[in-house]
Amino acid sequence: MAVRVIRSSFVGPSRDGDFSWMIEQPEFSSALFVFNDNEGQFYEHQRQIGTTHRCSEGGGNAAIRPYECSPAPRATGIPTGNNGGYQSLSPETKRVIDDAVSHLDSLLATGVYDSVVYSWNQQTQTLGSGIFDVAREVLDYIVEQLDSAANRH
Repeated sequence: MAVRVIRSSFVGPSRDGDFSWMIEQPEFSSALFVFNDNEGQFYEHQRQIGTTHRCSEGGGNAAIRPYECSPAPRATGIPTGNNGGYQSLSPETKRVIDDAVSHLDSLLATGVYDSVVYSWNQQTQTLGSGIFDVAREVLDYIVEQLDSAANRH
């Protein structure tokens, strides 16, 4: 059975859509949250997996970044930019996103998670992105890859 995909739209604090609140709710205890990350911090975390390290809170839905550093991660990042949002789906941008999806696949393969939660923009019908201005083709590619990963598990 495929892992369930939950597209979550932020509408205010302390309710569905607020990842910092949702991740603490019992009904999401088996969910893996995917937050919008920046490339630098994504790769910094990847280099340190298996060591004791801390993940600092970020802005927007990256406020849950500390949950990716626990022995049983509850969150994982997907880069949407580096010093600003990705402006095209270049081969390099695609490689970075694919690296993040590969890591997501490895987490889902553990069988611990029953759902994947990611940010959704109801208006544009694609990945929600509030801090970085990200090209539509990049947002759509990320959504396709996240949905595919969930369906593989």
